[in-house]
Amino acid sequence: MNNETNTEKFIVFKVGDYLLALSINDVLKVINCSSLNSQRLTKMGLVQIGDRTIRLLDLHQQLNLDNLPQLSSNESFLAIARDSEGELCGILIHEPPDLVELPPETIRPLPKSDIYGTAVPDIVSHVAVLSYKDTIKTIFLLNLKSTTSISNTDF
Repeated sequence: MNNETNTEKFIVFKVGDYLLALSINDVLKVINCSSLNSQRLTKMGLVQIGDRTIRLLDLHQQLNLDNLPQLSSNESFLAIARDSEGELCGILIHEPPDLVELPPETIRPLPKSDIYGTAVPDIVSHVAVLSYKDTIKTIFLLNLKSTTSISNTDF
């Protein structure tokens, strides 16, 4: 059908109690973290992949959760994307991300307001609400430009 061609694809992953998404067009690759062995760099918010050093985005801190989690058996994936300046950045993910197609009618701009108690409006641009049977899922679409500018102020 025509609606299928209008859907956008996203990788969806969980950080804390939030479902977050990145457009598949923004994601360069998702890799298994068991191949990463640089614990010292990870504590500094960096990870070494081949000959590249990639800055980790601390979404836990931006969502007022615990600080950047360390690589462990629970953190098994790293999503690699480019920020607004073209630099590589990574997001540690606890579980394998899902590939989800979102119809445009489910995606809405997130209203900017001071009523939110967390940093969510600063790091997301849109929200998608999906309902299936009795379950409603809210997915926040990451805005890499905003996310990376917030991260850069921490260094």
